[in-house]
Amino acid sequence: MSNTLTSPALRVAMNYYDAWRNRDHATAMKVVADNVVNETPFGTTEGGEALHKGESEFAHILKGATLVAAFGDETTALLMYHTHTQPVPSVLSSKHFTIENGKITALKGVFDKSAFGAQ
Repeated sequence: MSNTLTSPALRVAMNYYDAWRNRDHATAMKVVADNVVNETPFGTTEGGEALHKGESEFAHILKGATLVAAFGDETTALLMYHTHTQPVPSVLSSKHFTIENGKITALKGVFDKSAFGAQ
C-alpha cells in the first residue's frame, strides 16, 4: 500500500476522518455508501443511517483525534490514530476502510473498548 494521498481510497478515508474528528458528521456521511457495514468492538451496524446515529452519539464525548499513520491503495485504506475523549484522554485506534466508487462500503474499527468500560 502507498502512503500518499494519490491513493483514491486514502483520499476518501482521510475526508471521512477529518470530518469525523471535527464532529462534522454531515460532511463525513457524504463519502459513505447507504449500505455501509461498520464493525467495531461494540458490535456491527449496517446502513448509513445506523453509522450516522452511532457516530453522532459518540460525538458528545469526542474531543479530537491525532493521526499516527495512513496507508491506502485503490480500494482500501488503513488509518491509525489516537482518539481523544472526555472520559479517556487517549485511546490508540485504527480503522480499515473498503472503498467502492468513491464511497465507504465497509469500516472495521479496532480499539481497546475496556478503556470505556467504567464510563
